[in-house]
Amino acid sequence: MRIVIAEDTVLLREGLAGLLEDAGHEVVARVGDAEALLAVVAEHEPDLAVVDVRMPPDYEDEGMRAAADIRRAHPGTAVLVLSQHVETRHALELVATGGGFGYLLKHRVLDV
Repeated sequence: MRIVIAEDTVLLREGLAGLLEDAGHEVVARVGDAEALLAVVAEHEPDLAVVDVRMPPDYEDEGMRAAADIRRAHPGTAVLVLSQHVETRHALELVATGGGFGYLLKHRVLDV
């Protein structure tokens, strides 16, 4: 599986990439903001984008908005959203896109 990771926390981004690569997946890009995420998804057309909800510059809902853009522009790319908090804004729109969308709370992942 070809994966793009968008997470502003470098340690988490690199740790997640390592876990996915160790499991046999190909991480084709690692970025720290939503603008870069949209660019690498357009360039690499990955199977999956792992996206943090809050990213620079405002740390509000940039990741969720980017995830919605990805599902509209690249319906073949699945999106997994990671968040510290439950964010409902944009989530319903993403759920309505059908398959290819998931949402995980970072602190609720108990096993890798």
